[in-house]
Amino acid sequence: MLFRSGCVAAPASLPTPAGPPVLAAYFDCVREGGVAISAHRAVSAPDQPENSIAAIEATGRAIPGAILELDAVLTRDGRLVLMHDETMDRTTTGHGRVGDLTLAQIKRTRLKASNGALTQAAPPTLAEALDAAGRVGAIAAIDLKPAEGGSTIDLARAVIDQVRRSGAGGRVILITYNDADAQAVAALAPEMMISAGVNRMDDLAGLDPAQILAWTGTREERPRLWRALRDRGVEVQFGTLGPDGTRRDDRYAADGDVSEYRDLVRQGVTVIATDTPLAVKSVLGAEVAKAATCPRPR
Repeated sequence: MLFRSGCVAAPASLPTPAGPPVLAAYFDCVREGGVAISAHRAVSAPDQPENSIAAIEATGRAIPGAILELDAVLTRDGRLVLMHDETMDRTTTGHGRVGDLTLAQIKRTRLKASNGALTQAAPPTLAEALDAAGRVGAIAAIDLKPAEGGSTIDLARAVIDQVRRSGAGGRVILITYNDADAQAVAALAPEMMISAGVNRMDDLAGLDPAQILAWTGTREERPRLWRALRDRGVEVQFGTLGPDGTRRDDRYAADGDVSEYRDLVRQGVTVIATDTPLAVKSVLGAEVAKAATCPRPR
């Protein structure tokens, strides 16, 4: 099949492994007294570029069992690279839409750190990123957000194929944004965990609770929903990330006391998605250590 006009065909997918998600038992264990920290775009310090090998390795080493949120996108020649924006301009020395460039063209560019400093690193492929996450024992949460005009399912098929080729199915979460995509991606990759938006319990219809991490947004604390999800055996995700100055990460830090992260865990949150993962760890070190004792595939 073709991912978009002019792209090369993807290689045939490997056989679908049988059985439940291999990470399900791990998250069941984390849910009981632990916490997982999800680093937005893998960054834990301003000298790290978004979606970079440097960020993956540094954050993975600093936070045991870290979840690293990564953005995968298809190049013009059908290769998967990490890039949050549709264009190269903000985070690299390159210009133009990622989907209009070949992998070779993208590899000639250099990444800019979050603080604006120029590095000598090129944007990594998804395969390179998965290998780096594996080296530091981190879980990769791969955002399935296609470029304008692209298909979520086509992107998902390419990502799933690469994850299987990398032998990384036991350390990957696939991020979806609507009910239809969650169900379709869950069926395509039954051995992988799926992040699905859940605003009410009915949103779990058609999904296997063991496969689902429930994304409950960034706007409001919802302890009643969080308790109901935990009672169903579903792990709760909540985000403190967002635009500078308005995100909860900044609001929590404004008075020099970030104990609010602990309140989230007490109310039922298992995964905290954040722009400041080291601040979360500073408050929840014991819970992170508890999660690190939970067995999971490497």
